[in-house]
Amino acid sequence: MIQKVLSTGKRIGQAWTRLWRRIPFRLQGKILVILPLLAITASAVVALYGNHKRAHIQADIERHFEMVRNLNDVLTLMVNAETGMRGYLLTQRAGFLQPYAATTQKLPAAMAVLRAIADAEPAGDPRVNTRHQLDEIQLLIDRQMKDLAWQQQHVTATNVFAAETYTHLALGKRTMDDILANLDAMQNEEKVLLAKHEHTSAVIRRRDYAVIILALLFGVGTRLVARYLRHKGKLGPRR
Repeated sequence: MIQKVLSTGKRIGQAWTRLWRRIPFRLQGKILVILPLLAITASAVVALYGNHKRAHIQADIERHFEMVRNLNDVLTLMVNAETGMRGYLLTQRAGFLQPYAATTQKLPAAMAVLRAIADAEPAGDPRVNTRHQLDEIQLLIDRQMKDLAWQQQHVTATNVFAAETYTHLALGKRTMDDILANLDAMQNEEKVLLAKHEHTSAVIRRRDYAVIILALLFGVGTRLVARYLRHKGKLGPRR
């Protein structure tokens, strides 16, 4: 089997040698110069395209990092607001309202940042889906903040825990659970997309390196073949 393969390779080599020697000598030299240049040019084009592609992917990666970080900020604000309000309801000490007041001030800007990040995504289903998720979260947050405000005003005015207050606490807990679930789902989706983009970027980088190495090997190999043919007297027209 090996002998057959070697014999077949030898016949193919002889056929290519005969074909090569039929080419005019000057054209042979041009071909041996042009082939490495074409390989280098092709590798440069692939590398430039890869850099351009990876630049876009890097922008997506940064955007997903930003989205995850700001979703976590909103999550922290909501948890602090609820915890502070519960502390106030239990103790009626105004100091516990500070996290709630801070959330009231910072939340609109935090949600605006999330919407700006979503708007920066390329047009298509992902951007539409992200906007829809943010709209749902905004509705839940508005409901929760309204309920927290009611709890503060009601307890401050009555100075007692009425049955209605417990009802609002239960509703607030369910709303908060929904907020946490939605924020967590968005964060998980962003992390999945982030991992996908990082993998794609790594694949493109490895491909670019492989193409550059192959182009260099091809260029060196072409020069070695030219030297071999010249040494064997096969570079040039048949005499």
